[in-house]
This record gives sequence, C-alpha cells and structure tokens, in this order.
Amino acid sequence: MLKSPKAKLLISNDSHTRLATALEWLSDFPPDAEIQVLSPTKEAGDEFVRTAVTAAGTSTARFGLVRLTLDRLAHNLAAPLLAGSGRVPATVLSLEALTARAVHLLVEEKSLTYFAPVAKRPGFPRAVARTLDELRMNAIDIEAIRSLPRGGPDLAALAQCVERELASAKLADRSVVFETAIKAATSVSQLQPAGRPLLLLDLPVFSAREAALVEALAARARSVLATAARGDSRTIKMLERAMGCQAQEIDAIRPLNSLQILKAHLFEDSAPEPSKLDDSVTLSSSPGEARECVEIARRVQAEAARGISFDRIAIFLRSTGEYRPHLEEAFRRAAIPTYFARGTTRPDPAGRALLALLACRADDFSARRFAEYTSLSQVPDQESVRDAETNWSPPPSDVLPLGVEPEAPEHSESDQLPVDPENAAEVAGTLRAPWRWERLLVESSVIGGKGRWRKRIKGLENELRLRRQELIDEGEETRAAGFDQQIRDIEHLSEFALPLIEELAALPDRASWGEWLIHLRKIALTALRNPEGVLETLTELEPMSPVGPVDLYEVQLVLGPRLCELSIPPPRRRYGAVFIGSTDAARGLSFDVVFVPGLAEKLFPRKLIEDPILLDEQRRQVEGADVITQPARVEAERLALRLAAGAASGRLHLSYPRIDVQQARPRVPSFYGLEALRAAEGLLPGFDKLVSRAESGASGRLGWPAPADPGIAIDEAEYDLALLAPLIDADPDTVAGTAHYLLSTNRHLARALRTRSRRWLKRWTPSDGLIEPDEVAREALADHQFSARSFSPTALQNFAACPYRFFLQTVHKLQPREEPAAIEVIDPLTRGSLFHKVQYEVLTMLRAADLLPLNPARCERAILLVDDVLNREASELEDKLAPAIPRVWEDGINTIRADLHEWLRRASEANDGWVPYKFELSFGLADRDREEKDPDSVADPISIVGELKLRGSIDLVERHASGKLRATDHKTGKARAGDGVVVGGGEHLQPVLYALACEKLLDAHVESGRLYYCTS
Repeated sequence: MLKSPKAKLLISNDSHTRLATALEWLSDFPPDAEIQVLSPTKEAGDEFVRTAVTAAGTSTARFGLVRLTLDRLAHNLAAPLLAGSGRVPATVLSLEALTARAVHLLVEEKSLTYFAPVAKRPGFPRAVARTLDELRMNAIDIEAIRSLPRGGPDLAALAQCVERELASAKLADRSVVFETAIKAATSVSQLQPAGRPLLLLDLPVFSAREAALVEALAARARSVLATAARGDSRTIKMLERAMGCQAQEIDAIRPLNSLQILKAHLFEDSAPEPSKLDDSVTLSSSPGEARECVEIARRVQAEAARGISFDRIAIFLRSTGEYRPHLEEAFRRAAIPTYFARGTTRPDPAGRALLALLACRADDFSARRFAEYTSLSQVPDQESVRDAETNWSPPPSDVLPLGVEPEAPEHSESDQLPVDPENAAEVAGTLRAPWRWERLLVESSVIGGKGRWRKRIKGLENELRLRRQELIDEGEETRAAGFDQQIRDIEHLSEFALPLIEELAALPDRASWGEWLIHLRKIALTALRNPEGVLETLTELEPMSPVGPVDLYEVQLVLGPRLCELSIPPPRRRYGAVFIGSTDAARGLSFDVVFVPGLAEKLFPRKLIEDPILLDEQRRQVEGADVITQPARVEAERLALRLAAGAASGRLHLSYPRIDVQQARPRVPSFYGLEALRAAEGLLPGFDKLVSRAESGASGRLGWPAPADPGIAIDEAEYDLALLAPLIDADPDTVAGTAHYLLSTNRHLARALRTRSRRWLKRWTPSDGLIEPDEVAREALADHQFSARSFSPTALQNFAACPYRFFLQTVHKLQPREEPAAIEVIDPLTRGSLFHKVQYEVLTMLRAADLLPLNPARCERAILLVDDVLNREASELEDKLAPAIPRVWEDGINTIRADLHEWLRRASEANDGWVPYKFELSFGLADRDREEKDPDSVADPISIVGELKLRGSIDLVERHASGKLRATDHKTGKARAGDGVVVGGGEHLQPVLYALACEKLLDAHVESGRLYYCTS
C-alpha cells in the first residue's frame, strides 16, 4: 500500500472548489510535464484541460496532459497482453448475448432449480449479466456464492458457464480487462514512463478491481492528487485504501449565500442559522413534466438575458427516461441549443422492423407480424441497391477512439427536380405503397405457413381480377376502377414479400453467431430502408461469431432490448449549448447555473429495489465481499443530489411536477425538496408550505399552456396564447384590434381562423361545406353531364335515391368504407360471377340441344348438366383463387348448386309460356372481352329519353308466345326488387331502365307493366 506524503485526497461539497484545487496542483508542474488526468467522463477531462490552458493569467501553452477515463485507460493498458493471448474485449451487448447463451444451455440441461421459473423471461439474462459483472469486478469467489441459500448454486453455475463461454470465445469482459490492466501497470516492462504525476479528478471507484488499478497507478506515480465529493463515502474509502492516505476536507472558496449554505448542510446532521432564501436557490413546480421542461427553457432564456452563456448552464436529471424527450421538445421550441451528454434516443423503426420479421419467422411466417413490419415504413425503395461492404458501420463504444463523423449524403440534380403536376397522378399510381399491404394481407387471409403465402397472394390477385371483370360486366366501371390500384398493390406485395419470406425461411434452426450475423445482415440490407443502426449493432456482436450453436429464440432475446431504441451520439463539442446529463455526469464539472428537475415521488429519489438475482441478505453472507447493499443505494441517491447541487457555482433551480399527466393524478413532492430548504434556510418546512412556495413561482396552468406575460414566451405559439388569454373575458370594446396581427401576418392563418369562426354561426355558410359552383367547378362537372357520358342503371338508381351519394360514387369515385369481417361466405362478386357463368353455359347448351322451354321430364337432365358445369367451373376457379378456408368454399359452392337446382325446378314447373330468348344481353360494354355474352349484344350505349345513355347487361330475356318480353336480373348477393314495374322510389328505378333498354335493343314493344324484373 502506498505510504507517500505526496498522495493527497481532498474532498469538498463544492465542485468549483475541487476543480480550483486541482488547477492549483497542476500549476506546480512545468508546462511540458507529462501528467495523467483520470476523469469520470470525457467531458469532465476535456473541460478541466481547457480551463487549465485558458485560465486567467496563463499565457503559456501546456503539453503532455493525457486525459482518459478509467475504463479507457484500462483498455489501453490491457490491449497488448490481450492481443498476445488472442482475446478481444467484449462489449455490453456481446456480454449480454453470452450470458443469454449460458442461461439457455443451463435451461436445456435442467441445471437450474431456483431460477428455473424465470429463466426464460426476456429480462433474466440482462439481470444476470449485471449481477455477475458486479461480482467479478469485486473478485468474489464462485465457491463463496455456491454456498449461499436459495439461488446460490444456480448463480454459481451461471458464473462458471459464463466464464467458460468467455474463455471459449476468446472474449474479455470488464473484469478480465481490469485484471489484465493491473498486471500491465505493475509490470517492470511497462512502456509508459514511471513517475508520471497522476490526477484523479472526482473519479468514482466502486469495485475492488477499480481500486486495485488505481493503487497500481498511484504506486508508480511521482505525485498523486485525488478529489472527491463529500458524501461519496464508498469512493473515499476505496481511494484512501488505494492511495494510503486520509481524506482532507477543503473549504469552499465561494462567497457565502443560500447556495453555499445548502451545499454545506445538505444531508448533514448540522443546520444553519434560520434565514430566507436569496436568488441563488429557487424552488418551483409545474403541472406535469412537459410543462416543467418548458419552464426550465424559459428560465434558461432569462439566465441568458442576464449574460450567462448557454455552455455555462446545465440540467442534471435523475430520471433521464422521463425527462429527456420533454427537454428535447421544449428546447427545440425555444430554439436553444442543447448537448445531451449520453446522446439521445429515438424509437428505432429499422430495429423494430427487423424484430418484427424475426417474430414473423418464429410464428410460422405470421401475416400479422409481417403487417407490423410494413407499418414501420421500412420497406426500401425499388431502385435501392445495397451490399454489406459499403454499408459496414463500426460499433459504438466508449473505450474506442472516436471515428470520423459521416458526411451528409450528396443529392443529385434529379433529386431536386419538382414533379410535373400533369404526370403526378400517373407516377403515384405506379409507386409501391407498402402502407396498403396490410389490408391485402387481411383480405388474402395469409394466416401463416410459408406455402400459404404464395398460394393465397396469387389467389387474391385472381379474385380481384375476377371481381373487377364482374363489375365491368354489370356496367359498374367506376367501382371496377377501384380494383386497378389493388391489383397493382398486390403485384408489388408479391414481388417483394415472397422473396423476403424465402430469406426468412433460410434462417437456420441452430447455428453459430457468425452464421446468424451473415443471415441477419442480408435481411437488414434487403428489408430495411435505413439499416445503418441495425448494422452497427450486428457489428458489435462480431466477437460472438464462434459462439454457438444458438437458436432463433436466443437471437431475439439478445437483439430485442437493443434494437427497439436508436441511440444518437452527442456532437464532439459541447460548447455553445446547454449541458444536459444524468446526475453522475456532474462529477468533475462546474457551471454557473444548474437546474435539477423532478424532485417528486419515484422520480428523485428513484424507488430503491434490491438486486433480484442476489438479494441483500445473501450479499451480507458473502465473506470478505464489499458489494452494494441497501444502505449504499440510499447513499447513492443522496449523493446524486449532492453532485448536482455541488456543480452549481452561481444559482441552483430546483423544480418538480405537481401532476402525473399520464395517470391523471397529483404527484407528491419528494422529501429531497424539504431537505434542500432545510439545508438552505435552517428550518424544515411542511409539505403544505413547500407546495405553496413552489406554486407561487410557477408560470401558466395545465389548461392554458402559456405564461401570463407574453414577453417571456418561449415560442410564437406561447406568445399568441399569452396575448389572447386576457382577451377572452375582456370587454370587446376595449380590446378590439389587439390580435389583428394574426389576420395580417399570414393569409392562410387568417382564412383558417375566419372559417373556424363561421362554423359557429347559426346560419349555413360555405364554411359548412355548401358552396355555389363557379366557372371552374362547372367546367369540371361538364364531363359528367347526363348527355356527355353513359351511366349504369345502378348508378342512376343511386341518383334517384340520393344525388349526393351518386355524385360521390360516380364523379369522385368514392366507395363506402369496408369493414373487416370474418370469412363466413364466398365473396358476393365471386359468387355472382360463378352463378352467371354456369347459368349462361347451361342455357346455351339447353338451347343448342332444343331442350327449351324446360318441363319436368327435361329437368333431371338439366340438373345433371348444371352439376357438371358447376363442378368444372368451381374447380378451375378454386385453383385460381386458392380459398382461405376450404370448408367455406365448399359450403358456398353447395349453396350455388342448391340455388341453380331450385331455379331449374321452378322454371320446369312454371308452364306459363315464357321461353328463354337472350342470355347475358349487354349494351355499352365495349371493353368486355369475355365470351359469355349474347350475339345480339352491342358495344355502344343505348340512348333513352332525357338524353340519358345507358350501359349494362341483362342476365335473361324471355319471349312469350304472345310476343311479350320479360327481362330477369339475377341478384345472387341479396334481393333488391320484386316482380313487376313500380315507378317511383330510387330502389325501383332499375327495372324501368332495363325495360327501356330492352325495348330499344330488341326493337320490340313492351306494354307498361308487362316487363318483369325478377330476383333470385
């Protein structure tokens, strides 16, 4: 143990004092002296060195200041020895993957007993990896763990398995790296010069191996200085043991004010003389975390107005997950630059898309999982070409040198060209639209199974083409046009999804991580629009290549937590921006102004829980182990507030949210707020007093997100709301014209405001959707006049029932929203098409065999003919459509068979003199290419009274011996009109139109009331 008087350990509650002491120690060495600076973070080391060379009165440059974190120094020292033994440092992700491998092996061997019920839970490997890392960093003997009750044997087995896997894969976890670094630091052949002065700048030391490395470094150093925050008892104890000296407390060098008093007495048994707070400490509350962050941005603007630069302002968070997105949004609105110390995170659509594809494969090619993938907008463009070489990305790491930041992609001139409006519709119609594929997957009923994908998608394509043709045959071109886009969509789905399903099918059942990474990279490059983040994660798993075999479940278990979120690293330089980090990031830093939000229940302090793998009761039974227990966790929570408050040298702003907006309940202020006021004022206030004082400094309310004073608004929206708030209940005569700028600033905003106000009028106005057509509208409607185009009887029937519905369906081509329903019957259009086709063929054969009209003697032969034709047509259609549920298809065919049999039976028993004359008699269907139409059909529409032009098809025309005609339209979906002609309501207009068309087409006289419109 070091016994040198040149080793000093200085502690203080003020970060500025500790940094000033370290700068004074540094000034005793010549400018070219080589000095090792170990800091808790890269930002702390860079800031200290920058301050050292730019301090007031310093005119000489400094050389030889080497600044590193302890982890990076350990990797640098261990690198030569690890390379000599062929071992590679393991990243956090690869270590979690290796732990998951160990858990999986022991579960298969049934070696786990205590942890067996939870071993397959997704979070179990991560929890085990965290516990094992703590035990290994404290050099805890595995046999000491094995003797523990309950989970001791299981945890020892996991530790041994992980150690074997590390050795087998040639990986070195953090404990191995530190152990190797200690050997290198104590080696005589150490390449680094001995005697280099060592500065430990607020360095946290929590484990035995960290302390051992510090001891080895200090033993070789000529002079050692360590600083630590008061209250960090674990670090202080470790450093005293490693440096062989007692900690010395140094007094603050700042003037005495409420902030310095708070630092001196925070979480101490002492109390100051009662006094009131000055402006160096403030406490406020806001309605919710989001509003709290807006108020922080407002206060930052106020501090900047006082002359404080942004990079001298910091926000320290204890609950980073709850506050980070709100801070991003608030500071974006306020146009204030920010620097997030650990970067930011976003939901990663690419990572989630890959996980959805893996889940699709795991669930036997589930269509629901594939639809989840398409919903994430990660389907790449058709022309995009990628390969693994050009898309390789290095893994992110805190212990590796920083790489070159990628440049923004250059855009060609063609990327900037505007789209021709005349061709926009044509281009849009040919583009691939994955957002519509989910509906196609539902309609095709691709429930699961690789073979079912190709069969059902092809079947749906054939069904859509059949339904489109059926609508054309019925004269419903408007509705038929709606299937064109669906057919294009399913063609795009087929050409993209089916090869991707084949790639998913090629995934191995069990393979090494190296083989898995090859397959996963291929899928990422094929199926993801932005695969860069996923490729970085896969690269991080490269050291795991020889480990295996592993199955798909293990791959999902390892990749799941990492790929859900995308980490965005911070910029290289933090200057010119507000510093935002966790409370641990406050070590080694000092700011003029510090904000500490979230002093509420379960936010700050966090809820303290024991390690679920190794409980405190078991930890205390490990002999000679100095592991973390509940008292140490309580101290760590208190230290978090000490560090945040200690980093403030000018002002400290404390705040908390009054309301939990997500759960719609009030929040309880944290007792840390009470402790802060007690330490600063000398008296412990009650919660009621704390709440009233915090609310007095608040701005705005939950129902109106704006301050009372428009001058302190952070953006234009807040300014407008703050300006409008007093006008709502004010006298209109006194405030007239106050907000007129809203109408003059932007003409679109003025139009929107006027339109919204007119909707509140009691009379009808154009703002309600009723307009008088102008010349442009009349020109657009000219092509749809009755004399300009033809319409089907169905469309004209809609016009008689509701002109607005006719306008929407026929002119705008809008269709009612289709509700998804269980597949219980064959699609009506498919059923109708098959019914009409069989009926046409049977009638044609009966007429050719001179078997018309039917009678009871000929009925049996006709029924056999119907069965033969129906079986043949149904078989061909089944091969094309590949029905989703065979039983539904069979029941539908049997229903059609029964309807056809009943039709023949009734026709044979009628004996009323009516003889089938024309079958599928069409008019105005020039684009009809099917063969089942009557020879007397005409391609041009038929003109009737009123300059109306009709198009459509009559299923059956019968002739009576008296010369009369009867037209029959078989409605196979549902009954629509009864026998006879009824002139009046829109639902009875269709028979009249068919009667007029039949009269014109066949040049036959039809007496009024003698044309029958029948349904079956």
